[in-house]
Amino acid sequence: MSTQVAAAAGESGGPKTLLQPLNRLLVRRRVAITLALLPVLVLVDGLVFHGRPRDVTDWSQPLVAVGILAILCGLVIRAWAAGTLRKQKQLATTGPYAWVRHPLYLGSFLMMAGFAAVAFHPFSLLIICVPLVWMYWHTIRSEERQMTKLFPIEWPAYAARVPALVPYRPVWPQFTGWSWAQWLRNSEHQAWIGSAAALAGLKLWQMLM
Repeated sequence: MSTQVAAAAGESGGPKTLLQPLNRLLVRRRVAITLALLPVLVLVDGLVFHGRPRDVTDWSQPLVAVGILAILCGLVIRAWAAGTLRKQKQLATTGPYAWVRHPLYLGSFLMMAGFAAVAFHPFSLLIICVPLVWMYWHTIRSEERQMTKLFPIEWPAYAARVPALVPYRPVWPQFTGWSWAQWLRNSEHQAWIGSAAALAGLKLWQMLM
């Protein structure tokens, strides 16, 4: 997952706490932990709530239509951001970065919500919602501390002007600076391939159940 700066270090400011080693682990391994939570969610959904995936090709179901739309919106936002981002070379403030400071995470959250809508019982999501929110909240905090160090002059003014994840300030869309080569360099095509494979897998799963 490409971001403005690698959050692997998981640096924490302020006084040391017993939770800091855990927080650093969550930040470093967030993608692996997110993927590991998926089979847990599948087991809980099937064994406890007896859920089953919805037909992703049946857009007459409101949850399917909303879920697929959320996935597509998430992919488009991530693609827009990935083609704009020059990681650690310059502070990205154009394109989706003029709307929110973390458009890649916004896109990822929309995609996760979309897949959740088409695949799982709502109650089963509560089990993994808390750890996911905790993990990505600390990831964003860690990245913003790193950005303050990398761009000590530009970042404070940018952070004061642009919201973190919810684009509540209207900004006219800007597509200048987007590059197909940069999109490929940030490996964002993997998100599209993975999403297509996941939707195909959900369709197969639904047919076999």
